[in-house]
Amino acid sequence: MKASRTRPERLWHRPFRRSDRRCAAPEGQATRLPALTGGPYRTVRPHPPATRAVRTPEAPSRLSLPDGTGLLLRPAGPADRAAALAMHGRCSPASLRQRYHGPVRDAGRYLDHLLDPRHGHSFAVAAPDGRLVALGHLMWDDGEAELAVLVEDAWQRHGLGLALLRRLSAAARSADVRTVYAVTHGTNTGLIAAMRRLDAPLDFLAEDGTLVITATLAAGDPADCARRPGR
Repeated sequence: MKASRTRPERLWHRPFRRSDRRCAAPEGQATRLPALTGGPYRTVRPHPPATRAVRTPEAPSRLSLPDGTGLLLRPAGPADRAAALAMHGRCSPASLRQRYHGPVRDAGRYLDHLLDPRHGHSFAVAAPDGRLVALGHLMWDDGEAELAVLVEDAWQRHGLGLALLRRLSAAARSADVRTVYAVTHGTNTGLIAAMRRLDAPLDFLAEDGTLVITATLAAGDPADCARRPGR
């Protein structure tokens, strides 16, 4: 049964639990990933879009904060697992709850899935000392894709989430995906504001405190969209 963002009861149980999200397995086999928030979870076979060729330029781009701090926005992959896990350890429970919709358990194994290019596309923002301070994921979901970002608490409210969303949206356009969506809490004003700045028509679906924000991306030059800095 195909999960649908327009019918949330088919994608999660009420209330929403991250552990109910569909998970693709390598080599076309069903698998089980750890339940991050407790409760039941289900698995499906991988989606055909997992093999999409993304034409967005992979060159890292520079981000400058108002205080002059220079950051690097770059593609992320399996080699970044340890740094990503360390970043999760520096995030507050509140930030992790907004990202994963509940208390996070065993995030390391889940990062194996998120950073696997067979299931999507990931980007990271690195501080001058090389530490990862923000992560963004584009996860293929049949003809659509899910957007997800996590910004370390000390680096929030600097436009990093918006910069990641723009780069991920450019990757979706490059893969000929025009519908992307984010699942979050209705109280996540930062993500809501960032989605509103994507210059794309938005649809909102709220249920039991969970909010699904769907953006319809216009055709255009994905490289040009990716170069737009977060502000």
